[in-house]
Amino acid sequence: MRTGRTTAASLAIVIGGLFAILGVQPASAHSALTSSTPADGAVVTEPLDRVDLTFSEAPLAGLDAGLRIQVTDADGTDVSTGDVTVSGMTMGKAVELENGAYTVLWRYVSPDGHPIDGSYGFEYRAAVATPSATTPPTSVPTSDPVTPTPTSTATATGASDGAPDSAPGIAPGVWVALGAGTVLAAGAVVVLVLRRSGGRGRA
Repeated sequence: MRTGRTTAASLAIVIGGLFAILGVQPASAHSALTSSTPADGAVVTEPLDRVDLTFSEAPLAGLDAGLRIQVTDADGTDVSTGDVTVSGMTMGKAVELENGAYTVLWRYVSPDGHPIDGSYGFEYRAAVATPSATTPPTSVPTSDPVTPTPTSTATATGASDGAPDSAPGIAPGVWVALGAGTVLAAGAVVVLVLRRSGGRGRA
């Protein structure tokens, strides 16, 4: 009788242990992170606006408050925004990134209520947009201003185009000669008259 009771107790202990192991094992062995975007250790060069984590099982429904995703920069500042969203076996969160190194901290809850925590890192090196070089407007060449050609001008001492230096007419020297001739002629007439008058008186 004692042997039967001992055997039954031993079987109960073994069965209880198996149930205990089976009750914990699915959460630790089957619920696990299978992939992530970006991946652990990745260097991201394309624009990235959210982080997604995919697990082997869908997160426990109704426990959104227990799901967590934080993306921190080198200073420990959380750059994730909004709430954690769940789609099938993937949960994700929006992020606002600048170039640098980041750490993803996450907390997942399996369907049986077992939480799993984890973390990984990646680097963001998206190309920074640079202003495009603008071509300077092509200047339209303009013709040089026409420089007026200097023309000959009349000087104070002479007229242009071969014009005579003085106005047409009798030169002053001619007038002087005419005046002198007139005076001489008048004198000769006076002398002749006097001579004639003297001859008559003598006669």
